[in-house]
Amino acid sequence: DATAYAHYVFNTFDTDHQGCISFEDFVTILSELSRGTMTEKLRWAFNLYDINGDGYITKEEMFDIVSAIYSLVGRHAIPAVQENTTQEHVDRIFEKLDINGDGMVTLDEFMEICTTDENIANSLTILDTSF
Repeated sequence: DATAYAHYVFNTFDTDHQGCISFEDFVTILSELSRGTMTEKLRWAFNLYDINGDGYITKEEMFDIVSAIYSLVGRHAIPAVQENTTQEHVDRIFEKLDINGDGMVTLDEFMEICTTDENIANSLTILDTSF
């Protein structure tokens, strides 16, 4: 079920919160995601997780996005997604990202961890279409 994830992605494209996106905005964001710098890709990813746009990612926001991703992938994914998998995944990632332990992930924390973690950096190259 892609409904929840599509909603969150749409919100990152609808930067002026008018309920619609222009073709120009759509193409610009796709270009940044496919050919942009790591910083541009990470900023977009941060905005995806920062659901309410307050400049912080909370554990609840991360849980909502990860749950949406698991709904998108489905229960038949390999390895199988168990009921407690979402919370365990969120707890593990959030602990890594929340450098100062204040219960919120700032853009600076997000950027620092994501640019120094080889697995995260490599995962961003999946979006890269430039040669």
